Amino acid sequence: MNVQTIYLTCIAGGILLLLISIVASAAGDFLDFADFDFFSVDIGEFDIDILPVSMKSLCLAVTVFGSVSMMLIGKPMLVRHVLAGVCAYIGAFIVQNITGFLKNHQSEAESLESICSRNYVVNISIPEQGYGSVASSDKDRSVITMTAKSVDGSAITAGTKVNIVNVAGHVAIVMQAAE
Repeated sequence: MNVQTIYLTCIAGGILLLLISIVASAAGDFLDFADFDFFSVDIGEFDIDILPVSMKSLCLAVTVFGSVSMMLIGKPMLVRHVLAGVCAYIGAFIVQNITGFLKNHQSEAESLESICSRNYVVNISIPEQGYGSVASSDKDRSVITMTAKSVDGSAITAGTKVNIVNVAGHVAIVMQAAE
């Protein structure tokens, strides 16, 4: 077996496994099973994974390794593999940290009750008989923003604290909060 076949196998294997994760939701769960957090550094609100070890980042690393190695086929093997390894690590590092950031900052709203129980403020004024927008104002939780209208059709200015009374068709029906 020659080196080109090995590189093509890396490329095809990495792409195939990632495509399976997109097509089949069960494979998506499979690709999340090996998500380790052994080598991470906490920098304020961010967790930086120094050693990206998850199935998604490893699939990307294998694909990048094979692709870069194929592009550098005329170079000496040591140079080719070192450059391909560095590129694979950088790609895996980026994927691991972006997916980790997105998982840590996804919405925590699980039900209508959890959405309605939050504190909200009008962030885009609601005109009379019209629509605006509200955003949750809890600092320690993820932010939820929704299109909103007032329960009685009255105007509500931006910055006003409101409570969600109901949600109808993805629109929050709000009333001014008692001070």
